[in-house]
Amino acid sequence: MELSSLYLQRLAEATQRGIEQGIEQGIEQGIQQSKREILESILQVRFGAIDEELAQIIEPLIQLEFLEIARLSMQLDRAQLLARFEPKNPTES
Repeated sequence: MELSSLYLQRLAEATQRGIEQGIEQGIEQGIQQSKREILESILQVRFGAIDEELAQIIEPLIQLEFLEIARLSMQLDRAQLLARFEPKNPTES
């Protein structure tokens, strides 16, 4: 049984879209990992070892743009960073 040329074309297009999406996801993951590594380095230089409190603010910080990460991590002191990114307690309103 022969596959129709339309089916083969659509299969090729779907495969290409899947490849492109995979590449985009890989790039985004690489960017996020780079942001994390840079931020962790800055925090270690500024504050010493990354303790549990600092570790909790890394994820929200890496969601920001590179320039904002650099600005905040270099300008704010430890207490200011923790206060700005402390997890919100859902029972507090």
